[in-house]
Amino acid sequence: MGTRRLIPLSMFVLLLVAALSSFAGPAGAQPNQLQYVVNYVEFKPADTEAGGRVLDELALQGLARVGVIRFDVLQQVDRRNFFALFEIWTSAQTFAAFENSSAAQARFTQLAPLLEAPLDERDGNLLEGTVNPRSRHAESRQIFVITHVDIEPQFVAQALPVLDTFVSDSAGDPGVQTFALLSQSGTTNHFQLIEVFANQQAFDAHVSAQHTLDFRNDIQSFIGAPYDERLYHFSPTGDATAGGHED
Repeated sequence: MGTRRLIPLSMFVLLLVAALSSFAGPAGAQPNQLQYVVNYVEFKPADTEAGGRVLDELALQGLARVGVIRFDVLQQVDRRNFFALFEIWTSAQTFAAFENSSAAQARFTQLAPLLEAPLDERDGNLLEGTVNPRSRHAESRQIFVITHVDIEPQFVAQALPVLDTFVSDSAGDPGVQTFALLSQSGTTNHFQLIEVFANQQAFDAHVSAQHTLDFRNDIQSFIGAPYDERLYHFSPTGDATAGGHED
């Protein structure tokens, strides 16, 4: 009798666990996952200043929106007519609401005749590392690096541990203030490395470090396009974060 009573009890426990798991959703699921956005902007050289002002106005509008966490305007160090927008939103929905707003659409209309190529937007999610808050008093010296890494689809499983190790190793380099890895939504073999360094010297030391040399050697056989590393400064007129609460 005792044995027969244990069978339905064990089945009940298994059913209960299965039911609770269905409510919890899949492992690692994040229903309110932050939305990260990198948007590459290329102006005609003669329209660089006018374009930069429109981007700053767009950033100010973004920073006033509900759901914004960060909205940076970045200007490329070696090509002054090349910019990037780096944004963090509480969700894909809050980002879409801003991008589709009449105010944002008006700014995009202003940008159109100034561009030498269409806006190149890359939406993504954080995979590894941390994006730390900006420090406004140090921005004039900081180097912000965005690196697009295109992995051949068949090598993604092999490349991910290499990328993760590189991020964790780099976070401890002197002068590193942010080092993070993003995956591109909808294109799972495309990644963005988001890096902030205290100054040019810190960046130079990082790219010369042995672990960086090892990473570049290890990742080379997996990439499907040149390693696209771009250095930026923060826009001199851009704000820091939502509400201007950063130091």
